[in-house]
Parts: sequence; C-alpha cells; structure tokens
Amino acid sequence: MNFMIHRNKTTGGRLALAAVLAAAALASTGCASMGGAGATPEAQVAQLANQRWGHLIAGDWQKAYNMLTPGYRNLHDLREYQGQFKGAVQWKKAEVASTTCEPEKCEVRIELTVASPFGRGKGDTISTFFNETWLKEGDRWYYYEKP
Repeated sequence: MNFMIHRNKTTGGRLALAAVLAAAALASTGCASMGGAGATPEAQVAQLANQRWGHLIAGDWQKAYNMLTPGYRNLHDLREYQGQFKGAVQWKKAEVASTTCEPEKCEVRIELTVASPFGRGKGDTISTFFNETWLKEGDRWYYYEKP
C-alpha cells in the first residue's frame, strides 16, 4: 500500500470534502445511465465510483447500498452492509485515480484519504490507493462487494 501523510493547515480539506459531497449530490439523480449515451464505460464507472464514495463519506448508507450488485443485496440487508463500517477510520476524501474497463467489468483505482491516527496535529491525513471492481448487469453498472 502507498501511504502519504498530509498536514492540513487551512480549511482546504473541508472545502475539498464539501466539493466531493456537492459533486455526489449533483450526480445522485440516477445510476442507470450515468454519463449519457456517448460516455465511455470508463467515464460512466468513474462517475459512479466517485458518487458511491460521496455517499459513504456522507454516511448515506442507503444510496451506497443501492449501488451494490443485486446478488449482494439479495444476500445482505442494509443493516448488515452498514454494520461492516462500524469502527472504520474517518474518511476525508476519495477520488478515482484511474479506470480500466472490459465490456462487462471495470477496475477502478481509488485514492482514499483518511484522518491520520498517527498525526500530531489536527487535520493530519493519510492517503492510500486500492482497487474496486464494478460489474455491468443489463444496462447498469454496480459495485461488486464480495458476499
């Protein structure tokens, strides 16, 4: 894993979080056909991944849950899904770094910034990168969570 520690000396972190949440709110008008008819799968899924992380950071578990594959939702209810995040670190920001797609599957590289448990100053953060998988079912893309 790659980690970076940042010291936040201004309100820039709060402004960045507000921007992510505002973008997620604007994007939350629908998941079925993100990006329009001409958008590439990479653009559609990048927008969905950013939207999903906006929901998670805001604590909007229902909207994040609705973005999971139907198979996952058939096995786990909202309460179970939400419960897996108890005790999680405080997410500050998440954004798509890259997206690579095949016809029915996309791998999305996410940069996640969290409050640092090791920092000495208020506002210290740590960033890391990880991959997410998104699957296309019918005409929709869904986040794949292992059952």
